[in-house]
Amino acid sequence: MISNSTIEVSVNDLQLGMFVSDLDRPWLETPYLIQGILIQSQHDIDELKRYCIHVYVDMDRSEPFIAQQHAPHAAAPPDSSLQQSPGLHRPMPHTDSRISSSASSWHHPPASAQETESLDVLRRVQTYADICTAEQEIPAAEKAYNIASALFNDINFNLEHEIKIDMQKAHEVVDTLCESVIRNPDAAILLAQLKTTGKALYDNAIKTSVHLLAFGRHLGLPRKELSILGLGGLLMDIGKLRLPKAIQAKRNMSLTPDERKLMKRHIAYGEEIASQLSNAPEEVIKIILQHHERENGNGYPFGLYANQLHAYSRMAAIVDCYEEIIWGESGMPGMKPFQALKELKENAHNGLNYTLVEQFAQCVGMFPVGSLVELNTGEIAIVLTHNRTQRFLPCIMIICDAGKKPYSTPLTLDLRTAGANPNGIQYAIVNDLPQGAYGIDPQKYYL
Repeated sequence: MISNSTIEVSVNDLQLGMFVSDLDRPWLETPYLIQGILIQSQHDIDELKRYCIHVYVDMDRSEPFIAQQHAPHAAAPPDSSLQQSPGLHRPMPHTDSRISSSASSWHHPPASAQETESLDVLRRVQTYADICTAEQEIPAAEKAYNIASALFNDINFNLEHEIKIDMQKAHEVVDTLCESVIRNPDAAILLAQLKTTGKALYDNAIKTSVHLLAFGRHLGLPRKELSILGLGGLLMDIGKLRLPKAIQAKRNMSLTPDERKLMKRHIAYGEEIASQLSNAPEEVIKIILQHHERENGNGYPFGLYANQLHAYSRMAAIVDCYEEIIWGESGMPGMKPFQALKELKENAHNGLNYTLVEQFAQCVGMFPVGSLVELNTGEIAIVLTHNRTQRFLPCIMIICDAGKKPYSTPLTLDLRTAGANPNGIQYAIVNDLPQGAYGIDPQKYYL
């Protein structure tokens, strides 16, 4: 992304420690799925030479010694003919492109080879097709949900009594969830959105796991990698089980400054718990450690950024933010789905990866499964399943009339084929609604 701390550099003049924020061609025309590269080896330079003539280096995000070397120079304005990748936002360049004075004071820990992960894991290996309808998959998805919630009861008990967590059982639970999501993700997403264990921390873990599984499926990742994502999502916030119960399930926006400091400890607690697991995949540990890191170095606990972060951690950060803003608390409603996705895209300029945010938005859709919508008839409905090729025409269940009063018998409709209502009005969604709108509890109508 072009900014006022960016200079144009020939690939022949690249140095270790430079942060490449943009290319002379769309990122999607290169092997780099993720935007932003911290140059840490000659191999990084050689790879860029294969695809580019010049690149754009962000001094604010480069090593301090790089910023000091180039401080007297003004950044060259980007070529106005620079192509724009589909789906990538690129603001107009600033006319004053002098280097920010904050560059020399900015610091981050040096990255090791282990910290810098390849993004090849995000290359699509297959395209998944629904094997059954969501309605057919519901019984299996419900079974998977129930055993996942039972697993969390066991994990909590084991932690309280200092008993080793059974990772084999955790793998089996995630494999069951994974198979359900592969067959049809809508069933598991619907249950994760509407079903509850009565314990918010458990519910959040299952939602995160299911969303990461669906996200990975959308990206076309192999079956083995989906299981890793699902397990990472399930255990991502396991450290919160060691926090005071009063703040375990609180949203960041409602935490006091002291509670926020305490909440940040869940990463260290999670690492401590994970370190005791003999066969936890390395990628799962990365998700636990890095899901609050940000691409611009403003995350915690290590202030990592860009390609220091594992690709799965970047995905987990997006899902975590989405859950944070879409689900409200008592007296604090969540955002509408459309607003939540818009917020995610705005956050992509402050640390989330824009390309992956775009992919996640496509994955969950404009009207996510389990969300409430208002029809042009004034009626309220729950989104039950997506139509993969016509996302604005999902299958819905109409649960309230135009006066927002519950129907005694809800009506299920596929908007692709629904036609007109008895008054001759063609059904259409006109508004998405936050969870709990009009005091509606969707669970009463569907589960």
